[in-house]
Amino acid sequence: MRGIAIVLAALSAFAAFADASKTIRCDFTSQPSGATVTVDGVARGVTPLTLYDLSPGMRHVRFDMANYERVDEFVLLREGVAVGKNAVLRPQKGLLLLRSEPAGCDISLDGMSLGKTPRLIASLDAKNTYRLLLQKPGYQPRNVEVKFNGGAPLVKNESLLIDSGVIEVTSEPAGAEVLLNGRPRGQTPVRVAGVPKGRAKISLRKQGFADESRELSVVVGDCQTLFVRLSGLPGSISLSSVPDGARFYVNDKPVGKGAVSLSGMSPGTYAIRAEKEGYATATKTVSLANGGSVVEEFRLANIMGRLEVRTVPSGVDVFLDGNKVGTTAPRGEDSDASEIFAVENVREGEHVLTLKCDGYAGVTRHPVVENGRTHQVSVRLKRVFTPNVEITTVGGVYRGVLISNTESGVEVEVSLGISRTFPHGEIKKIDFIK
Repeated sequence: MRGIAIVLAALSAFAAFADASKTIRCDFTSQPSGATVTVDGVARGVTPLTLYDLSPGMRHVRFDMANYERVDEFVLLREGVAVGKNAVLRPQKGLLLLRSEPAGCDISLDGMSLGKTPRLIASLDAKNTYRLLLQKPGYQPRNVEVKFNGGAPLVKNESLLIDSGVIEVTSEPAGAEVLLNGRPRGQTPVRVAGVPKGRAKISLRKQGFADESRELSVVVGDCQTLFVRLSGLPGSISLSSVPDGARFYVNDKPVGKGAVSLSGMSPGTYAIRAEKEGYATATKTVSLANGGSVVEEFRLANIMGRLEVRTVPSGVDVFLDGNKVGTTAPRGEDSDASEIFAVENVREGEHVLTLKCDGYAGVTRHPVVENGRTHQVSVRLKRVFTPNVEITTVGGVYRGVLISNTESGVEVEVSLGISRTFPHGEIKKIDFIK
């Protein structure tokens, strides 16, 4: 019996030896080293690691290391073939949501920009600790320490302290451009933030108004209000009339005659009147803006009378109130009458009209002219015999009106409607009668 037991034990030992001879050597490494190696769900050690007891077949191998992404591999083990497996572990990235008050802060890490808040950052290794810098004009910079807990998302809410003052600027009227130390910052009403501490110069400017400037002392965190009433710039008014020569009144005050230019006028509304003798008074109301310029032309309506004169014959000199105003012109070769001779701008009332023409009796009329109306006068002048020349001939002395002096002789009207030609050979002397 004992012999049989010994044989059985020997056979068992031989079988175990035979199974052991079928195991495969596996070498496991990683970068970085120190990763835990798990084979088919059983942790076997940390890299670098060599195992001699793995049997042939497909094996699931996992590499784990804190703050690194896990690596999973499937390895086929064959009898008689040693296996080496290396895993490159990638650092695990943290997930950071960074918000700030105020929003829009610049985020930087070692001088490299990571964007503006609010920002979701997924580029940082979870194994490291970081110091991020938040910056925004008008606020004090803030350092933010970031330390991840593995791959768990991290939320940071940070508040920045203001490092400047605020000036709220209003004006009358509104809409003025505001400059802080020479740089535009909007139009009134406007809230000017980020004003550096110390002295600050606020300037306002608006078309048509005088520029205004104020200096303020700014304290960090302080909020000031500034109201500025703007002064309108003076303007100009230019006045003229058609016809020229009108006398102008502004708000019932005389300002000149003819073309008038008024400068230094305050903004506002003005009543302007133009007057000229013989014309209807014209009025206008104009509005002058701040620093503006107004040009106004007054076209005056003629309200004086008009006198129309027609004469027979033409060529009659026309005198009105003792002053010659012209001569009637012929109407045509077949007509004794003249064209209408018009006298414009005749004052209202009775006038003395005198018509004169050599060889005709002068005529005087007393037309009464009304403003805005035309008075017509037609006159036929009577011929008169008024000798202006005396001719002495061999046959006697003759007086008459000289008609012509040609090569054939001198033609003279010797009586009304009767003419005679005296040959040059018969004429002894010609005297002109004044």
